[in-house]
Amino acid sequence: MLATFISGILFLYISILVGRDFFRTLDFQMMQYLQTTIARIYDVPFSFFTLAGSTEVTLLVMALIFILVLLRVRHMFMGLSLYFSLFAIEIVGKLMIFHPNPPAIFNRYSLNIRLPSSFIVHTASSFPSGHMSRASFIAFILVFLIFKMKHHKYLKYMLCILIFIFILGMFISRIYLGEHWFSDVIGGLILGSTVAGLAICFW
Repeated sequence: MLATFISGILFLYISILVGRDFFRTLDFQMMQYLQTTIARIYDVPFSFFTLAGSTEVTLLVMALIFILVLLRVRHMFMGLSLYFSLFAIEIVGKLMIFHPNPPAIFNRYSLNIRLPSSFIVHTASSFPSGHMSRASFIAFILVFLIFKMKHHKYLKYMLCILIFIFILGMFISRIYLGEHWFSDVIGGLILGSTVAGLAICFW
């Protein structure tokens, strides 16, 4: 609970710094570094992370988790409902904190697939990253459930490593594809983990 409280305070603090344009230089340097370091052949693989973190896909994953929890861990059902608060916090952040999206010249999304959610909510500001917040929420919940279930120890570690790789890929892809700044992704990561921590408290 203490860690969740601290991460919540950290998110608020970062939000204030973003609003004051504290990260401008770091944001630009991180995007420039990733786009000059990573070869363009990775545009397509990284673009799939955009789909994986979309509202539609994450809602499907959450639906599966809800079913699992209803069958086995019913007392955590209300905690998982906090997932939907991420959408509200994301919209409030993007409406209240002026943090312009990366210029279109940086965009490297290369799939001819656009899900409806990408058109429904579109603001001029980019903080925090909704993709990162949803992905990190689901990742933390899955890691928690994996360690609570009776599986072979090494299987648990392997699953957690795969989840970590996914989160790392999501983190890098949001910046590399020119869809979010570094500060947006950090904010989304902390936001998702904070809300996931609150959800886990219902255990």
